[in-house]
Amino acid sequence: MVSPRAPLSKLTAGLLFVSFLIYLVIINRLEVGQSDRVADPASFSSRMLMNLPSSGSGDGNNLHDTISNSGVITAIDNMVNQIGVAGSDLTETRVKDISNEIAKQIADYVVQRLGKAATISNPCSSCWKHGNATDLPVIYLVTPTYRRPEQIPDLTRLAQTLLNVPAVHWIVVEDNSALSPAIASLLKRYGIPHTHLKAQMPEKYKKSKLKPRGVANRNAALDWVRSNCKSGVVYFADDDNTYDIRLFEEMRFTKKVSMWPVGLVTKVGLSSPVVNDKGVVVDFFDGWMANRKFPVDMAGFAVSVQLILEKSDVYMPYVPGHEEDGFLKKLDVSPADIEPKANWCTQIFVWHTQTKSNTPANRTTATGKRYKGTNIDTLQEWIV
Repeated sequence: MVSPRAPLSKLTAGLLFVSFLIYLVIINRLEVGQSDRVADPASFSSRMLMNLPSSGSGDGNNLHDTISNSGVITAIDNMVNQIGVAGSDLTETRVKDISNEIAKQIADYVVQRLGKAATISNPCSSCWKHGNATDLPVIYLVTPTYRRPEQIPDLTRLAQTLLNVPAVHWIVVEDNSALSPAIASLLKRYGIPHTHLKAQMPEKYKKSKLKPRGVANRNAALDWVRSNCKSGVVYFADDDNTYDIRLFEEMRFTKKVSMWPVGLVTKVGLSSPVVNDKGVVVDFFDGWMANRKFPVDMAGFAVSVQLILEKSDVYMPYVPGHEEDGFLKKLDVSPADIEPKANWCTQIFVWHTQTKSNTPANRTTATGKRYKGTNIDTLQEWIV
């Protein structure tokens, strides 16, 4: 037998109380002595707070005393009463949304009140070279994507990488006739500044044996950058690569075009500029040279927004295998313009890992009577 739902007022109070506990945990973390201070509270968001590691062991007496304080209880009651007055049409989902929003608002409010007294323990402080993210050039990270079984897992992994990168704007472009609700939900859930676009491959290329995948997506992103950006850097980041977050700091101050090695490319294992002892790019190393002037991988270079604005008519060509080379040549880049990163191209911070392809799921078993009306029905929404 299914137990009856608790009265909505109790549900509301419970969820609001959980939100308030989040507030108390934030206070507790902010007050614990930690090493790295935030230079600017405006750059310190609730999204960063939610990714803080545990502040360590310690008894919960102080927290319990705070929760038991009559002033705290009164404040919770007031919030519950005010929401209750708002209307009787509240649903469980709506109450949860309200509670989540309260938690975010509390986090941001606390940070503003505490200002420079707020502290944060960064698990990779050496990867964050700058405390004030508002002063950093923005990285416009372009990710073309298409529907397949691995799409959401790949985007989830990339999103969790980008949570550790300050001053980034994620441009996700689907090769689809309509924007996917699942991807829109993912982007909203992670809270990374983003733009969600769609751009389909032109019909004339769809029947080709070698398809220029991602070209229409990247070109749509270039149009968006030219219409919305004045400075920063553009990086084409496929969703099936693996990224060391140090890579993003390497590319952030690109003046024109920067390059670095990419691992797991072709049978030779990597693709990289060849750099002499003076830090100058003199050649390229790649398993498929193909008479290209710039035999580089898509993940191995970044371009300044300024250069893209100056070359307003430059796009990637629909030529499989020559997209990078054609794009860089149209930008009128010379080897002397290339800025070798990753310690003069002696380190690898990105790998072309390519998630193993999976065949589309067989739904026959899930549609049987045995699973009808169960959670397996719901899970089918996640399956491709």
